[in-house]
Amino acid sequence: MGQKAWQLGEPGTVAYRLYDGLRRRLNRRLVQYLVTEGLRGDGNVVLEAGSGPAFASSILARDPRVKLSVAVDIDLAALEEARRRDPALALVAANLLRLPFRDGSVDLCWNSSTVEHLDNPQDAPLEMARVTREDGRVFVGVPNLFGPLGFQRRIERTGVGIWIGRTFSLAELTNMMMVAGLKPRHRIFYFFRFFIGLLAEK
Repeated sequence: MGQKAWQLGEPGTVAYRLYDGLRRRLNRRLVQYLVTEGLRGDGNVVLEAGSGPAFASSILARDPRVKLSVAVDIDLAALEEARRRDPALALVAANLLRLPFRDGSVDLCWNSSTVEHLDNPQDAPLEMARVTREDGRVFVGVPNLFGPLGFQRRIERTGVGIWIGRTFSLAELTNMMMVAGLKPRHRIFYFFRFFIGLLAEK
């Protein structure tokens, strides 16, 4: 299997196991934030647009406030990994820039560590906003320009730089959300400030 944006090293290696442990810890904390700040009431439909192996979507699916947690990714290997880990999880193979869902069909649409790998990051919040209902929430989390990954722009063409993806400032992330017609409501720095996330309302 080749290198994936969601993967560090090959499965079974020490690097992969260490990164996998850190990713699981990150996902638990991120889900806690999304449940607390991103959900309203019960019966929520939650969509992770660009899920990789969908660890967080599995955790969200078990929350009593979530009626349905769906993970979408274009990477079939990532979805196969998710299916092995969680056979009950709702998985969809699709491009997050062309989500196969009706307008206004989800309560919370989110992603973390995805947008930075797109040629045109602005397209993601636009499509995420489309599938989110009025008064619903959209969350985007990206590598933080002013955190420990601030050096990335100097190495962006190297293998490590490509794996990290682009870094963003809070101002850049805020502007992306506003261009998509979203109202920023809450920002969070997470995973030791490596990432910055913005929760917005449609």
